[in-house]
Amino acid sequence: MNLLKSIKYRYETFVLNTKWDFLIWEKTKARYHRETGKKLNYHNPKDINEKLHWLNRYWRDPIKTLCADKYRVREYVGVDKQLSHILVPLINVYDHVEDIDFKELPQQFVLKCNHGSGCNIICTNKSKLDVETAKSQLKKWMLTDYSKLFGEIHYKKIKRRIVCEQLISTTAPIEYQVWCINGEPDSFLVCRKNFDGTYDARSYSLDWTPLFERKGETDKFKVEYSPLKDLILEYARILSEPFPFVRADFYVVDEKIYFAELTFTPAGNLLSNYNDVFLNRLGNNLRLPRKYKS
Repeated sequence: MNLLKSIKYRYETFVLNTKWDFLIWEKTKARYHRETGKKLNYHNPKDINEKLHWLNRYWRDPIKTLCADKYRVREYVGVDKQLSHILVPLINVYDHVEDIDFKELPQQFVLKCNHGSGCNIICTNKSKLDVETAKSQLKKWMLTDYSKLFGEIHYKKIKRRIVCEQLISTTAPIEYQVWCINGEPDSFLVCRKNFDGTYDARSYSLDWTPLFERKGETDKFKVEYSPLKDLILEYARILSEPFPFVRADFYVVDEKIYFAELTFTPAGNLLSNYNDVFLNRLGNNLRLPRKYKS
């Protein structure tokens, strides 16, 4: 590529990226106003919703994209942080749906796309799995650009893959989600994402006091104190160390801790299920870093 072509390519790329960014931020601001009735404040963000939007726009450290990738995050957890013992066993990884040989898979497994959220096929009995429907769903997910839905731009540069992992539980496991601010755990959300699509959740302080910070939260779903709590917090502290904000998620099955994922933009940065006490506490505690644009 000669100099003139190189300059033209860089200019066109800059224009395209600038236009893409403008459209994303306009869409993001419109969604924020529509759901909260307020104008999104990038210049002086206060609560955690505003600060998550700021981080999404201005803190683009490549480690965020790596750890949002549900395949490559295994490198970060297992190699960089030397916590390979908490990774769910990997069966295989595929670049295309057509690469999956379902005949070679075990009777139970999980298939998930690495570049978004909620793209999971949980197979508890392969003989009852509709393979063609599973393939169709995976193809749909693989064609979806999740960076465009809610402006979660760290998904944009992820190379799309399908990850196959061992099924660690035939029933919905308890998930310990640790909200981490500037590398330190703040509190827990303990939840169960039931296979029928329903959802149970309860908020707890670090010493396991119920917080009732989710709207409509009651005693109906209650999780007893776990002796693994402190170890979960230790893992969350290790994994969250480089990030201004992250939610570190873990499963506990048969008294064993498994890493689930690192979440940077929960609910697309609009935590509408939480009360103002939660939103303001996390917002007050979060110290925003300098802007980092990759």
